[in-house]
Amino acid sequence: MDFFCLITFVFILVCYSGFRLLSRNRLPDSVEDRAGRLKRIQRASWWIQVLMVIFFALACYSLLASFLGWPFLSHSKVRIVVSEHHIYDSPSDMPQEVLICWLIKMAWGGFAYWVMFSLFGLYRRGILFSAKNSRHIHSMGYFLIGNFGLDSQLQSAVRDVQLSTTPIFIGLLIIFVSWIMDEGRKIQEEQELTV
Repeated sequence: MDFFCLITFVFILVCYSGFRLLSRNRLPDSVEDRAGRLKRIQRASWWIQVLMVIFFALACYSLLASFLGWPFLSHSKVRIVVSEHHIYDSPSDMPQEVLICWLIKMAWGGFAYWVMFSLFGLYRRGILFSAKNSRHIHSMGYFLIGNFGLDSQLQSAVRDVQLSTTPIFIGLLIIFVSWIMDEGRKIQEEQELTV
């Protein structure tokens, strides 16, 4: 098993165990109040943001390592996998069209990362249902659809098209769910104003 896969598996196992422990520390519903539940959400969101910062640092190092030829974890070099049959040792080995698509895809992924980090920042501050939350979730749906477009461009650039349309459907579903959440928030605000 690859060292990076092992680290990822251990990370997922630790996260799962941590969230299970957080959820077990609940008081019975009759005693637990809104502030206690909100505190758990804020604490979990803080931990997710910490883990996101760690993974962002690893991703930045990996990107720099791919350009500068540095070692990464147990590997002597970072290899860039564009598709199953197109693996490059460095960005200089990539055709220009593939390199441009790959860099745009990395920037697009950075945008999605920033949106998710901001969303968990809102949760950490106790803002669970706001127009901003809905916009962030809405943006993630558009990210999946846009990422499909970038993947299709990248795959056509290497002439190795192996795409699934699942991200388009999931993106549309996320956009629909965020719209429902936003409409529900508006209805709740109108009801609070009339009472």
